[in-house]
Amino acid sequence: MKTRMLLPMLLFATAGAAQAQQTVHTQPLTDYQGGAKTTQIQGDAAASPVTVNYGQPAALSNARDYQATVADLDKNGDGVITRDEVPESHALSSEFKLVDANHDGRITAAELAAWK
Repeated sequence: MKTRMLLPMLLFATAGAAQAQQTVHTQPLTDYQGGAKTTQIQGDAAASPVTVNYGQPAALSNARDYQATVADLDKNGDGVITRDEVPESHALSSEFKLVDANHDGRITAAELAAWK
């Protein structure tokens, strides 16, 4: 008896989902806001249109961090950057291991140039 009740409920749920999928309309991705692509998805199932943003904005808030040189961050003047010379708020702080290509704990001018 439970099986007889479950089957109609399952069919009803899948039919509703199929109908909702048929009424969804998307607009082409031609609107650019701040470098990110946007589109609107509209459908009968939604209470209001939905805007989907994806991509990276044209201007990053920390873009200046990526223009840093060894001279900018080298506090002791030895020609390399160590982890303790990088401010915690700098983008290089979270990417230090990635930029330090040879994993010696120091970033050279060549390694920093490859990061940009």
